[in-house]
Amino acid sequence: MLATETDPPPSPLMLSDHLLTLAEEAARAGLKRPAGTLVRLALRVLETSPPPRT
Repeated sequence: MLATETDPPPSPLMLSDHLLTLAEEAARAGLKRPAGTLVRLALRVLETSPPPRT
């Protein structure tokens, strides 16, 4: 499924979940360095995201 201009951007939680899934797949494939990079990126997405609205 492709995103369009009218679609809302993914939430930071969803984006970090996808990045962690990619990191797991990279680790299984023996790509340890890219897996570590993806994990750090997922954490950075969560650190820099605005707090949830209440």
